[in-house]
Amino acid sequence: MESLSFYENQFIKADALISEGNSADAKELLEEILSQYPDFGKAHNHLGWIYYNKLSDFERGIYHYKLAMKFDSKYPAPYLNYTYLLIDIGRYAEAKEHINFTLVNLENADNSTYNSELGRMAEYESQYTKAFNFYKEAKRNALNPNFIDNMKANMKRVKDKMSIFEKLKLKLK
Repeated sequence: MESLSFYENQFIKADALISEGNSADAKELLEEILSQYPDFGKAHNHLGWIYYNKLSDFERGIYHYKLAMKFDSKYPAPYLNYTYLLIDIGRYAEAKEHINFTLVNLENADNSTYNSELGRMAEYESQYTKAFNFYKEAKRNALNPNFIDNMKANMKRVKDKMSIFEKLKLKLK
């Protein structure tokens, strides 16, 4: 049996393959790693990403993201990837519960991104005032200028969708 450091190096190769757009070879490499180290959380995250983004196999994506969070509970990527997946398949109640759990329990959670995702769900649900406030909070905590510009655009778009009454309520706050 190869050492863990060998498989960590293999993981780095799989990560590079994904970056190069070679998901098929990355998937094989990740499955090989997990056959030897089934508790390698980062490998589960990357495999979950492939199932979700490249193969549209959402249930297998969920399965691997959950294992990634279980085996590497401090690694932030699967928490965010799982959020994106749940929202994309319309499981908003689960996504909101997951975000709340993550913001409370994950030390290095990206507050801005999670608020942006809460805003996205509120917007999908036509809760424009709520969406506006989530985007505003996301912008307030952000450091990336492109992200800040995106939040401003989101706030403008949501404001354009609001009724006159909703816009008045915003001004009164």
